[in-house]
Amino acid sequence: MIAREVGPLADPWLECGDAMPTGRSRVVVSMIGHQAPPSRRSAVMRDLARGIDPGGVAVVVDHNRPRRLAAALGALVAPPWVPGVTPDARWRRLAQPTARDLQAAGFRVDRLRLVAGERVQIVIATRLRNDEARASR
Repeated sequence: MIAREVGPLADPWLECGDAMPTGRSRVVVSMIGHQAPPSRRSAVMRDLARGIDPGGVAVVVDHNRPRRLAAALGALVAPPWVPGVTPDARWRRLAQPTARDLQAAGFRVDRLRLVAGERVQIVIATRLRNDEARASR
């Protein structure tokens, strides 16, 4: 499903918390199944920005809260499994803003695709060059 959206996955495929490679032009990071608090998610996105060359592409795969209530409630009990001890914790996890986290780390979001009945989001973003990052502030 993901390969169909982003092309062949010859790029490094990392999980949240893995060491980010440096000097890469494209990296895929999965946040699926990870219970990272907002501060940890921000740190992962900053590490990702440091590891990707300016103009390089980051692909981040993460949980998503569907817009329709029935589908959103279904996302709490259907795969991919959302981490969290309580339904409330899983509900909050579904709402974490991946695209905004990437933008705050110095990326321009180029595309956001929802798959798996809107339970998964694929965010494709380009690492801004220093002059672009300053201009966007």
